[in-house]
Amino acid sequence: MSTFYINRFGQALKCHFLVERHTWIRLFGIFTLVLFMANLFFTRVANNSYQSLAENWKGEELYHTYRHIVEQTSVFAAIFFCFAMLIGASLMFRQMKDTRKRSAYLLWPVSNLEKYIVSFLHSFVLMFFLTIASIVVADALRVFIDWLTGRVIIWAFTIPFESTNNPNSVAGDWQIVWMFFTWAFYFHSLYIVGGTLFRRQQFLFTSGTIVVAGILLLMLMKHIDFPQFDFITGHWDEKTETYNHIFHPAFYVLFTVLDLLIVFHYWASYKLFTRIQVINNKWLNV
Repeated sequence: MSTFYINRFGQALKCHFLVERHTWIRLFGIFTLVLFMANLFFTRVANNSYQSLAENWKGEELYHTYRHIVEQTSVFAAIFFCFAMLIGASLMFRQMKDTRKRSAYLLWPVSNLEKYIVSFLHSFVLMFFLTIASIVVADALRVFIDWLTGRVIIWAFTIPFESTNNPNSVAGDWQIVWMFFTWAFYFHSLYIVGGTLFRRQQFLFTSGTIVVAGILLLMLMKHIDFPQFDFITGHWDEKTETYNHIFHPAFYVLFTVLDLLIVFHYWASYKLFTRIQVINNKWLNV
């Protein structure tokens, strides 16, 4: 069997989606409900009542005050999105938990690479769009409730994009964007490896392993005399009224190494997947 055949891969991707569609629909409903309840909590329970805000503030002042409250829902949605992506990565092979399902998936008449990419696209791409859709729908439901009750209409999911347009924002530097995506994909790759390596409770075991490894690394670093310097410094330019950031050469070295580790983690995940056996009563898929 060839390593990768596009037509066969397309059929496998479609088949896997049809088999798992009820799970994704149920997950979309759960995500939307959780986010919607969180939106209502931040806008109607955790802060001052809107009536008291309307009595103390008018016009633009009321808008900005209520926008500050809505920003809390945006922060929660961002945190929820990160956890959802990590959970999706750790549950990449959730369809292989018991022997029957494991046998059905491993004996699927497609190559190992096609099986791996199918699972990866579902755990990453589909989870990405499903979570984004849940955030937007939950925000729309919250806006609809605000409109019914006569509140100011403010969309929460657009707030992060508005902050990145600020020329003085640190997000304006491509190095910061690179750093953000590197760390995001680094942790995602770790959970991909954990989801492939561990057979049960993948998210918990991967999280525990990362915490233990992080503590051991910090203990080791205390005994190593590293040169003291700042990865990111900067100065205020009075002429342009902007804050210019200066990045140490070690910044580029560090995140280049992390990018290489990300590629290695994804490759290691695939190699672990090719070693999974149908009959396996161990805690690890090796």
